[in-house]
Amino acid sequence: MHVRKALLSVFALLALTFTSCGTFKRAGKDIFLGASTPVLMLYGGATDGLTTAQSIREGMGSGGAVQVIALPFTFFYHALEHGIYGLVHVADLPMCVLYGAAELHPYGPEVMPLDIYQGTWFDGAADSAAAGTDAESGEMVPAGR
Repeated sequence: MHVRKALLSVFALLALTFTSCGTFKRAGKDIFLGASTPVLMLYGGATDGLTTAQSIREGMGSGGAVQVIALPFTFFYHALEHGIYGLVHVADLPMCVLYGAAELHPYGPEVMPLDIYQGTWFDGAADSAAAGTDAESGEMVPAGR
């Protein structure tokens, strides 16, 4: 009987840590992107790799042969990059228990989903309007700029 009460207490404590909508959004995004990492590696590697290979071709002022030669290298680089991003989301998932506990304090931090991939349904319109990334410098830009 004591084990049952202990488990109920643990589940009640875990439920309290997930009281925040921000924590649920972060956990949901971590689960979704962690599970879809193999697909993101192929898709992101192909799209980003082709864009990079085209940029190499234009930058060198050369023909299509350079683009074809560069594509496998750029594909594997970007596929590895998206794989690492997926691992970051997987590693972040267990931390959601701590994020939820931190949000219990009335003046505590506001938990937001990771901003590695932006524009998902886990990132609300208010979240994406609050801040952005400057396309040229890569720096975070405050809202209203």
